Amino acid sequence: MIKENDYIKLGLRISVILVPVILICWIVFYPSKVDMSSFNWTQKASQNDWKVSLPEQEGFDQNTLIDLHNHVTLRKSKRIQSLLITRNDQLVFEQYYPVRSSIDGTPMPDPYPSAPDTYHQMRSVTKTITSTLIGNLLYKKEISDIDTPLFDYYANENILDLDKKKSIKLKHALDFNSGLDWKEWEERNSDAMNMWLSDDPYSYIFGKGIAYQPGEKFVYQGAMSVLLGGVIEKVTGMDLRQYAETALFNPLEISNYDWFTHEVTGDYLGSSGLYLRSRDFAKLGQLYLNKGLWNGERIFSEQWAEESLKPKGKFWPEKTIEYGHNWWFPFITKDGEQLTIAGMRGAGGQEMFIIPDLELTFVITSGAYIDQDEDYPLELIVNYILPSIGIDHAQYQSKI
Repeated sequence: MIKENDYIKLGLRISVILVPVILICWIVFYPSKVDMSSFNWTQKASQNDWKVSLPEQEGFDQNTLIDLHNHVTLRKSKRIQSLLITRNDQLVFEQYYPVRSSIDGTPMPDPYPSAPDTYHQMRSVTKTITSTLIGNLLYKKEISDIDTPLFDYYANENILDLDKKKSIKLKHALDFNSGLDWKEWEERNSDAMNMWLSDDPYSYIFGKGIAYQPGEKFVYQGAMSVLLGGVIEKVTGMDLRQYAETALFNPLEISNYDWFTHEVTGDYLGSSGLYLRSRDFAKLGQLYLNKGLWNGERIFSEQWAEESLKPKGKFWPEKTIEYGHNWWFPFITKDGEQLTIAGMRGAGGQEMFIIPDLELTFVITSGAYIDQDEDYPLELIVNYILPSIGIDHAQYQSKI
């Protein structure tokens, strides 16, 4: 015979199960709405450095962008700290989110809160800035071409296996298929971290051997970006920060930035360390949409822009994403046809994607240094950005 207490216990057990389920269903089907009473499409900054337009004037559906804003605001676990959209050289959407970064134990400063005049660590986006400066030197003919042997610039250094490395060219360094014996990802004993912790990053790299023939295999290796940064310094006679400021940042009116140096040598490294405002991050995408031209000044050639936006190879055979010249190329289709999309990406969720056919730039900065979801920005593109301009059947495919 069932006692009254048994009914009470059964009811409590059912409540423990059903209440969370009901809450989840309520959140999914009746999501909270962000307070829009003080909402503005773009924000005030100290620099008046972007032309501003309302979303509908550039072909966006405002309601879809508001849905995007609501979604990002409520998904704090993704640690999105800023989100910007430009189209037709106009800033149309600019939002900042007061979300703290996850702590990853590195000594890198982490400015908070995110705002129009707050710079953000770019991590490996620095690599694409370094490659852009190589493009600038090619345009100025201070570097002849990307078939130039990389180690010709390091003739006086003590380099392990130099004979084997003589066939490594600048193009191999740009595409990360140099053959250097370098393990950076998913490694407890990461060469990237060991390089940063060493007394001399360049000496650490020079002491690494060769694992493959140049051009044979694509392996992500920040070492090549460090050496390209060294090439820039040797060619120009300036440190990397000085030349970036002279050749790139000044023309683009990028003044509020920083570049974290190696703690022992004080070197600015071409692989990481750069800090940019989100607005300035977006300018880099616009520069490539402009094919190297900014306010009438040419930074690099049209040929460099076109070559940079072509994938060269893959790091993972099971994934669709490709790489080349320090750009990433995800696989997104529109009505079954692959869309041309290219991105600068940095650890923790620093993302800037351009879609040349749509004259569109999409910027995200994040603090997900421990729990990054690399697919999330691309899901936002297909679920919100593209539908907001009438492209409703886009699909992102991460794996083959």
